Amino acid sequence: MHRFYLPALGTENHVWLDGEEAHHAVRVLRLAVGDEVALFDGSGAECLGTVERIERHRPKIVIHHREQADRDPGLAVTLACAVVKAKAMEALVESCAELGLRELVPVETVRSVPKLERKEEAHVARWQRIAIEASKQCRRTTVTRVAAPRPLAALLDKARQWDLRLVFSPHDDAFPLARVLRAHVGPRSAVYLIGPEGGFEETELRDAVGAGFEPVRLGKSTLRTETAAAAALAAILFHYEQAANPQL
Repeated sequence: MHRFYLPALGTENHVWLDGEEAHHAVRVLRLAVGDEVALFDGSGAECLGTVERIERHRPKIVIHHREQADRDPGLAVTLACAVVKAKAMEALVESCAELGLRELVPVETVRSVPKLERKEEAHVARWQRIAIEASKQCRRTTVTRVAAPRPLAALLDKARQWDLRLVFSPHDDAFPLARVLRAHVGPRSAVYLIGPEGGFEETELRDAVGAGFEPVRLGKSTLRTETAAAAALAAILFHYEQAANPQL
């Protein structure tokens, strides 16, 4: 059954698909009258419905079942990640959205390769669309929110809003991730920093530590930014899901 994202799901017994979702439904998937579909609004509401008719390439869907669902991780995790090259950034967004990332904040660092002064809004819109598609595919009940890029210093200024703050470092004196996670019981929110291909500069690492970020490492290997982002998220979420549900 095909699944569509409709933020304005409302409470009426029918809805119309518009924009990109309508185009995908009619032009790509070739939905027809009588086809059953699933809808979700990104805040827990889900519906099952049937295509009643199609007008001007817009499907009208009659809803016959509604429910509130929550299949997302209990810990709200934000990834603050240096902007990397286009394909790598898209792979990063897709993987992390599939895993259950709550928010992605692209950050501008000294060694960031691409500069987004031009077409910044187009980049963000592209990443957001990838996050929506990943959430649809994985049957998530929320959608990873992609924020506008910002300087690293601007993010560090707001760091106190998160309960757990981590910065991944290649240095041997960084703590093993598992040890740090065991020391923080039951955080409700977390943020982790992943650097660019060349890593954070030493001044950036010092600034992050000064803002309350704990330097951690995943292992001895040096990982690509997109690999490190997904691996770290999986490790963080698994640790706290297992702590909350020991039978896992």
